[in-house]
Amino acid sequence: MRMQKNKISGCRLPELMKRLWKSRLFVQNFMLILGIMTFLFLGFALFTYRQSASVLENEFTAASQYRLEVTAQAIDNHLMDMRYIAATLDTNKMVQAFFAYTDPGLIYDDFHGRIQENLRAYVNSYSSIDSIYLYSGVSGNMLSSNERTSLSYFSDRNWMEHFVEEPEDFTFFFRAKNNAYPYLLCIMKQLRIGEQDAAIVINLNLRKLSLLAEVNSEPYQEVFLVSDTGDILYRSHQRELVEPLDTIPELACFTDTHDTFSVLRNHETAPYTYTQVHSEQYPWSYITITHLQEYTTMLSSSRALLMAFFSALFCAILLIAFCLSLRSVRPIQNLLALLANPQNTLSKALYNDREISYIADQITSSIQQNQALSDELTARLHLLNETKLLALQSQINPHFLFNTLNMIHIQESEALGYDHKIPRITLTLSRLLRYAIESTDLVDLETELQYTRMYVSILQERYGNKLHVAYDIQKDTLQARVPKLFIQPIIENAIFHGLAENLSEDSTLSLSCRQEDGFCKVSVRDNGVGMPPDTLEHLRTILTDSYPLKGSIGLKNTVTRMSLLYGEDFSITIHSTPGEGSVFLLCFPFLQ
Repeated sequence: MRMQKNKISGCRLPELMKRLWKSRLFVQNFMLILGIMTFLFLGFALFTYRQSASVLENEFTAASQYRLEVTAQAIDNHLMDMRYIAATLDTNKMVQAFFAYTDPGLIYDDFHGRIQENLRAYVNSYSSIDSIYLYSGVSGNMLSSNERTSLSYFSDRNWMEHFVEEPEDFTFFFRAKNNAYPYLLCIMKQLRIGEQDAAIVINLNLRKLSLLAEVNSEPYQEVFLVSDTGDILYRSHQRELVEPLDTIPELACFTDTHDTFSVLRNHETAPYTYTQVHSEQYPWSYITITHLQEYTTMLSSSRALLMAFFSALFCAILLIAFCLSLRSVRPIQNLLALLANPQNTLSKALYNDREISYIADQITSSIQQNQALSDELTARLHLLNETKLLALQSQINPHFLFNTLNMIHIQESEALGYDHKIPRITLTLSRLLRYAIESTDLVDLETELQYTRMYVSILQERYGNKLHVAYDIQKDTLQARVPKLFIQPIIENAIFHGLAENLSEDSTLSLSCRQEDGFCKVSVRDNGVGMPPDTLEHLRTILTDSYPLKGSIGLKNTVTRMSLLYGEDFSITIHSTPGEGSVFLLCFPFLQ
């Protein structure tokens, strides 16, 4: 029995997979979940790798900078010791006698041997000292630890090129011994004995400078001395005394500042750190180039570890994405089954989850409601079509009236002349009628004001030009989109109920439009009879109620249209004082 069950499950799994991969929803969910999880992991892996690389980089550059700073300080201290030796020899009485007298051996026994013994002590104490020279311009003699001769017979004399007329305390320079080899760093103390020159010269062999040799002894590190002018003064396997920077491509990072810095560079073959420390006392910089094979090895190990971890995690991501996609698609499959057969709504075997069962019941209920709504909508559409037909038929009368007015205007113009006011009133009425029956409901405020002036001009003719109208229109309000004929009912109400009852030469209607804080404000003011408080309150109440106001249908319709268009952003404010007049203020959003 167990073998049979395993065989059945083995047969169902490929069928399940085939059915799932045919489901677009499952594939989309699977790819979405897989993509999101892969993206998050790749971002985390990249961040981790960059952080580890940054930590390694900071570690190597900091270590290189620290070692070079220690080396530079030690070499500067060593040169300070050489200056101390030169100063000590300068104060030695026998050395002073050598400089001052032609034949000081007459004064001291074994004079030259005693001085040479002193010089040999210094040379033997420091492995970096190649030789120490004492030169006396008074006698013209040279004295070193193993030689005493006249200057004319002394072969190593190119250090004398650095003599100056006014000697400084110490002079540092690089030279080649006997103009050949080895390369030396010379510390010279030039003296003036009367009118003659004298000098103490300490020659340091750069190859034997222990601190430089110690740095060079490391297999992946090179040390350089570079002058402030950009010349290589010392390097391993140096071929010339002074070499240009481009001899070593890695020295392209050199700067002639006194800053201390260390950077990691990615070379074509292997990365390296460039570290530069300027001497605190001398005109050159100490530079090390460290080739980071260890750094490369550690980065490779880090990459390999991340790749292995990513491969394992990617398999886990695939499994998680598959399970989540399968779990998300099952409810959809149940709902699809419901839509295919709504009679299964209450089948608990198909809908085990409470949420799915609830959604299924809602879907069934919605289907039933939609069917009822569909029937009702069909009936209403039929009624609407009949209403449209009636509306189309009702348009015949306005068009007939418009054409008749045009014909009357032509005949009046021919009979009375084109400048007569009667043809002009007829033409104005015709334009107002055309404007009223056009299909466009929203117009710009400039157009609405144009036809409002036409309407007011007809009323002025009606009242014998006793009606005065003042306009205060801000230009920035003219582009606002407004409902057509929304000002006319308010003006009509102000004239008929406010001014007409007591019309005089002082009767004035004021219309203003302005924009404030994104709202357009239209004000209609009259100086007519005004309204008592109870009438004003009654008008305010009726304009906000659903039933129309008897005798002011146009005003009610305007408020209704504006409320439908602008919603809660529309407001109308009415102020009135008996005997002084009324003010209608409409406020609505400024739309373009």
